[in-house]
Amino acid sequence: MSAQTETVTYDQLFSLTNRTRKDRVSDNIGNSQPTLDIFHASGRVEIASGGESIEERLMYAYQDAEWMSERQSVNTDDKDGVTKAIYPWRFALAPINIAKTDELKAQASETAAMTFAESKTIQARQGLRTTINTAMCGSQSGKSMLGFQDLVRDAPAVGTLGGIDLSSATNSWFRNTAYTTALTLTTQTVANIYNGWDAIGAQYETVSDINDEVTHIGTGSTLYNKLLSTLESQGYVRFGPRDDAQLGAGGQKVGSGPSFRGATIYKDRAFATSHIYGFNINTVKLKILKGANFAKTPFVRADATGVLAMIAYYLVAIQFVGMNSRRNFVITNAS
Repeated sequence: MSAQTETVTYDQLFSLTNRTRKDRVSDNIGNSQPTLDIFHASGRVEIASGGESIEERLMYAYQDAEWMSERQSVNTDDKDGVTKAIYPWRFALAPINIAKTDELKAQASETAAMTFAESKTIQARQGLRTTINTAMCGSQSGKSMLGFQDLVRDAPAVGTLGGIDLSSATNSWFRNTAYTTALTLTTQTVANIYNGWDAIGAQYETVSDINDEVTHIGTGSTLYNKLLSTLESQGYVRFGPRDDAQLGAGGQKVGSGPSFRGATIYKDRAFATSHIYGFNINTVKLKILKGANFAKTPFVRADATGVLAMIAYYLVAIQFVGMNSRRNFVITNAS
């Protein structure tokens, strides 16, 4: 546990004068939560009113159509083209624990007591947000929710997603695209064309359609720096913040980096090493259960546990849901 220590002489001035400080607590632990902020700012967080699990109805085939002439017999065969993916709810919480002894010490003034309680609340809320953002960029493990590594897979034809067997050829419509060949972003195999941007562009076009383009390209800070350095070396230095960028929970502008063919390029330190993700934000949703939307429970006494304290929790019921994987891609081996 980190704590500041000092050796002072309690002379008259020091003994009778208060310290100068502002009512703030500066975060020295976490990074921002850019992926979570992007989904909130873009309105891609859906609140559900209940339900044992999450159901997403998926259309994977259109009905056949044909041209006809007068009095021609026509096809009347029906075609199955709708199924569903099922996702379980996941629950995450962060405790706010105020010991009775600390509560008594903090009552020296109303301001001190309030600041102490608020700092504990901020710690819990930010801890929960960081946990959610890390899970969104990672892969499901234990009791955690799904992440980008589950929705946009390194091996698209392996496992299941939402109960749909991705290894079955008949379900290839629910697979994302993965580029697994080793890729050095800053290499120029062709003069003035960087291999990184060339590969990103090829994957972008593979998964995009004129009405369903990739909207976001996310990667870790190391690869993000290399991508920007290739632009800087060519004199392209106007990166943002863009006029249409929105404020995230921390007050920073979300999506303030460069854009590529209209897709916002951003960094999130929680993304897997050597990975670059391209996704259409309309094809993935962050689902949150009403009543557990980063909600704080009432404080209760914890006397029964043998610890004299007040305890509350920040709680969220959440899941990261995929709805159209073929509009998303991942580059898995970039450097």
